[in-house]
Amino acid sequence: MSTVRRNLMSSAGYTPYCGNERCFLNMPRTRFTGSQFACDCGWRSTFEAEFIDRYKAKWHAKPEARAC
Repeated sequence: MSTVRRNLMSSAGYTPYCGNERCFLNMPRTRFTGSQFACDCGWRSTFEAEFIDRYKAKWHAKPEARAC
């Protein structure tokens, strides 16, 4: 497992840096769009659907409904 994938799965709120060469000097962090990580410059990550599903299951699970 790569360092980025390990960090995504072990550090809440972690987001990778943008992978666009034009952003290299600023090294902005990306944001999670619900299906990939994206930068304002238009760059998007290309993680496999299976990895994104595991990521969402870990960090974006819907809270269980509570009985009154």
